[in-house]
Amino acid sequence: MIGLLLDTNLLIDKPDFSLLAVPPDEVGVRTSTLCYAELQEGEFSSDPVIAASTVIRLAAVRAALGEGLPFGTPELEAYRAICMAAVGGGRSLTRARRMDMMIAATALANGLTLATRNTGDFAAVAGIVPIVRL
Repeated sequence: MIGLLLDTNLLIDKPDFSLLAVPPDEVGVRTSTLCYAELQEGEFSSDPVIAASTVIRLAAVRAALGEGLPFGTPELEAYRAICMAAVGGGRSLTRARRMDMMIAATALANGLTLATRNTGDFAAVAGIVPIVRL
């Protein structure tokens, strides 16, 4: 069994599980409350179509995946290690990158593989948290 934590981009565009080397019934999928928060930002779009589609997408994803994993003390401790690795790898911790690092820390603290389309965003921490492109 492989446990995956889906990054926000995979909540918007469905992941391609066929890229995994394991059968679908051996894949457990979770996400983070942080990813829900990032997705929810679309509700504040000035474009009513984007705002409405975000509400619908968020409701569907939450119905499918349930409550997201919280960012608590274990994740905070993992976040420190993740940030140290990112900075040590030459990455600056911009606001957007800090959110990515918090999502990676959630995967690490919960023993999950981070699934994303943007593996480059997490390249500096790939040695600490397993990452897969879907």
